[in-house]
Amino acid sequence: MKRFIAMFVGCLAISATAFAAETETTEAVAEPVAEAAPQSNFKEFLDKMPVKISGYLQTGWNYTHNKNASSSSFQAKRLRLIADGKVSDNIDFRLQIEAFNGIGGSTNGNGQKNIQVMDAFATWKINPAFKIRFGQFYTPLGYENYDVSPATLETVDFSNIVYRMACRNPYEYNFIDYGRDLGVMFMGDLGDSGQGFKYFHYDVALTNGSIPCKDDRNKSKDIYASVNVRPIKNLSVKASVNWGEYSTQALAGGTGVGTGKYNSMTRFIGGAWYNDPNGLDVRGEYGLLRGGDYAKEDGAYVLVGYHAGKFLPVVRWDMYNDKVNTTSTNNYNRILVGCTYQLCKNVKFQINYGHFMYDDEVAIDKSEQVQIMGLFKF
Repeated sequence: MKRFIAMFVGCLAISATAFAAETETTEAVAEPVAEAAPQSNFKEFLDKMPVKISGYLQTGWNYTHNKNASSSSFQAKRLRLIADGKVSDNIDFRLQIEAFNGIGGSTNGNGQKNIQVMDAFATWKINPAFKIRFGQFYTPLGYENYDVSPATLETVDFSNIVYRMACRNPYEYNFIDYGRDLGVMFMGDLGDSGQGFKYFHYDVALTNGSIPCKDDRNKSKDIYASVNVRPIKNLSVKASVNWGEYSTQALAGGTGVGTGKYNSMTRFIGGAWYNDPNGLDVRGEYGLLRGGDYAKEDGAYVLVGYHAGKFLPVVRWDMYNDKVNTTSTNNYNRILVGCTYQLCKNVKFQINYGHFMYDDEVAIDKSEQVQIMGLFKF
């Protein structure tokens, strides 16, 4: 019996020792978990920083072919650096820089692209129905120039209606200004649906009507007005108009902007967009540009896609018709077929094939383009 008691006490002692050792081991293993707290605090610190730095790189391969020429090139298509910050509780700012600027005439002596300031503005949010934006900003003309960025676009490139109208600078026929201008804009949202969206959005802007990052050289200013009505969560209807006067200057490939001291030009874009994040994506817009006898242009596009998990297959038709410069290669119908694969939150890959059919008076009758691009956000 004594032996049994001794053995029992011995077992208890051994068990207690093992339990103590196991507890020490468990605590030793658990220690790194406790050390994760500073990392969490550091993330919280970054989230509370007054300035948030973000951006994206779009790079890949581009191939074009027509009966006169072909090209094949790897491209660094876009490199954006974005800084968003708050000046006070109701005033914030944005600075956006493009490192691969494609504006004509802005490359260096070797033809290399330069850095361009895209956005530099502050927004004073007085209340949801009335906000004021100051500085250089994207103008409220159409969906693709105002509501969509290259990081969220369903295709690699925008439709021609954007490049030829919203991003068209009136000073020169083939001058692309990224749809930015310097000025002041009033905007707001009205009519709370109670479902996380507002029924009505408006924008009214007064801008130089000149080249971004440059003072105006005449006394006339551009006026923009835009309204966006959203009857249901995934559907909106939008109309926007721009009017301005521009001093005389000959346009490459065209007949100029008239012969008077000031010449008016009006741009209008209207359309509708239905976008279900888990289903159908349909958007269409029509635009016209008028400036007396020296500018008569029309354009349109229709895009249809479907969100299928990480994939977004898409088909887009777009056209442009310049009734003054009838031999311009901007006059075409295009059918684009493509697909986007969202690898993860910050990485997507896109492949697009475009078939161009030109008007009869253009020197070429058709061309093809293949684009394979990756977009990496940070």
